Amino acid sequence: MPSKEGLYSWHLSLRVDRPVEGCTMRPHAYMYGKKLDDRDLEKPLAPHSKKCREPPPNHEFSYRWFRGPRHEPCAYESCPRRTSFSPHDWSMHALGGSGCSLQCMSNQSSLNRCIFCNSRCFIEAWKTQKTVAIAGLEEAKGGIGATNGSGNSISSTGGLSGGYPSGSSLNESVGEPEGGGWVEVCRDQVYIPTADDTGRKLKLEAAAYSSETGELLMHRVVETDLVLSRAPDPAKRSLVAAKIGGGSGGARFRIVTYNVLAEIYATQQQYPYCDFWALSWDYRFQNILREILDVSPDVVCLQEVQADYYENQFYAAMSEAGYEGVYKQKTRQSMGLAGKVDGCALFWKRTKFHLVESYSIEFNELAQRHASQVLGMNPRSEECVSYLNRLSKDNVAQLVVLELVQPSRSNRDLNQVCIANTHLYSNKDFPDVKLWQTWQLLQELENFVLSRGSSLPLMICGDFNSTPDTAVYDLLSHQAVHPGHPDVNVNTGDDGPNVLPDAISITHSFQLGSAYQTVMGEEPKQTNFTKQFKGVLDYMWYSSQNLRPLSAAPIPDESVLLRNGTALPSTEYSSDHLMMISDMQIINNGP
Repeated sequence: MPSKEGLYSWHLSLRVDRPVEGCTMRPHAYMYGKKLDDRDLEKPLAPHSKKCREPPPNHEFSYRWFRGPRHEPCAYESCPRRTSFSPHDWSMHALGGSGCSLQCMSNQSSLNRCIFCNSRCFIEAWKTQKTVAIAGLEEAKGGIGATNGSGNSISSTGGLSGGYPSGSSLNESVGEPEGGGWVEVCRDQVYIPTADDTGRKLKLEAAAYSSETGELLMHRVVETDLVLSRAPDPAKRSLVAAKIGGGSGGARFRIVTYNVLAEIYATQQQYPYCDFWALSWDYRFQNILREILDVSPDVVCLQEVQADYYENQFYAAMSEAGYEGVYKQKTRQSMGLAGKVDGCALFWKRTKFHLVESYSIEFNELAQRHASQVLGMNPRSEECVSYLNRLSKDNVAQLVVLELVQPSRSNRDLNQVCIANTHLYSNKDFPDVKLWQTWQLLQELENFVLSRGSSLPLMICGDFNSTPDTAVYDLLSHQAVHPGHPDVNVNTGDDGPNVLPDAISITHSFQLGSAYQTVMGEEPKQTNFTKQFKGVLDYMWYSSQNLRPLSAAPIPDESVLLRNGTALPSTEYSSDHLMMISDMQIINNGP
């Protein structure tokens, strides 16, 4: 028996998400060691583990991807999944909440060994089954067994617990699986499934080698669920025209605002009704990008864009599509790894606009400046610390001035537009903070716009995390707030500071209109649609003296939103928010 001194168990973990055509698959592979104590020595090793006298050395992974043969996903002849591998047809919603396929194991049934994608298909097929004669003792042990199937889980097959046997090679590790037909398709770490993969399973083999000696340490193989096809193109969003009147018309442009739901917030705990694979950023990014580009906007305001994905994906994809952009991440530090913090992104079409000025606003910085320069607080006082703790929520805003590539020769004032993009604090228990942020944003915009001439058109878009009955909405739409509004009189507790000035001071000079309210006669029923909340949080505000909305795209009806899920996000709508779209026109109401 080996000495228990310096004895370690080695473990190899390997996982991949459900494959979808066009979505990058990135293996989650890591190898680690655990020093064994007396209690561990007598315990059997877990699968994909082995005992060694040393901890695992520095190592590198190699990968091989295999495409499996086609097979029938469901024996029920009327099942849509026999011919469709659309994500909409393979979601938990479509499968009736089941993530597990069924196989009939009754040798007395004509359905013996038939596989069904869910229990509903099995029940329907059972109505037409026929009883057959038993032909042997083994057949008497029938039953209906569940097999790991089309849900979120990944079944582990093949591989060797504890690495390769002596004398084996990497090429022998997968071999020819039962049924044959497995073909190697890639040896890179990542793999992007193609149309040829849809309806088939993939296998991934990962092997860990010593970085120093090249010795094979451990290997493991996992088998995926069936590869799904690319999600169908987003439904076309029709535009409703506004009743136009007054003022000479200038340039027109299309603008959208969209909270795209950052990966760091898209968790199974927060959205348990959405399939795990449909929450993955690779799947959602493809849908979101197509949804944005499908409406061909001239200006794009995005919120909850994760810093690492802006650099690695969003900017490159939008640039390839003809856009230029700027990004501002929230003030706080990353959540774990670098880049795991969200922020705001603003893009514009190069053939329509070029950038004149770009600025960013940090509400934390505004709070510090307001405390010291306006209120005269001592930065070290308890009063100031409490004040800043209440207001410092890391939210940001962006501000750009865009100029038309093909300017109007007759009136230079109609050639530029100022666009602000923001994402206010989300906690419903802090309406005073949201109101303060809105007020400060408007103050900053007033100073900026007025210093460049009052005729500069302005749009303020984003996720304001405020419904139309809030003081935030009142301030934006009416230039002031009522002193008796509950949001102005928040009880923050005995130790909580009052961060708002007198209501009479919470004002601004802009004449703002809401694009959707102007075109539709009311705000949408919802721009955020989850199990926990359904309502309007997003808006597109415009300066009514020099801009007018020509049209807006209605938010899809609830029946449409529920078509492929019980709430958002779903396989069809990849954010918990809905994109807002409006066509705007610069106008000249001057003499």
